[in-house]
Amino acid sequence: MPCLATVKFKPMNGVLGFCLLLLTFTGGQSQDWPAATARLKVNVLGVAANGGNIHIAIHREATFLQDESALSSVVVSPRGKAEVSGQLEALPHNTYAVAVFQDMNGNDQLDKNALGIPTEPYAFSNNPIVKWRAPTFNDAAVPLNQAEQVISITLKYWKDY
Repeated sequence: MPCLATVKFKPMNGVLGFCLLLLTFTGGQSQDWPAATARLKVNVLGVAANGGNIHIAIHREATFLQDESALSSVVVSPRGKAEVSGQLEALPHNTYAVAVFQDMNGNDQLDKNALGIPTEPYAFSNNPIVKWRAPTFNDAAVPLNQAEQVISITLKYWKDY
């Protein structure tokens, strides 16, 4: 077998040469490069000591504020702490909104009264004031464009907004 230094290569011209070169580097198969992903740590403040689990969900714009449409979610037990953290992983870089609530009665949903007003503590990313209206996606939008990001959200009852 000849030494690589003694082998002479002839330059390739045109599209055929480029395709052959590309096949050499890819092994003849297409490459599926992984999309950049992020890990989002959500610090939740204002947790009621006597309350239930904290539900943290991340949403895309198209499904924001729709029931059970979260891209990813996590449930965290507060264990008597006034602050907890939850982590959402393998999120493609994009812009999202985070919704959080504390499940005071353990039924795994944000309870509301007959007027649709939440009766349990809730909050959104960017901590928008949302007493008399639901937040828009832009109110709560958080761009995820780094490998790891941290945000803080403060839970409140409707009357405290």
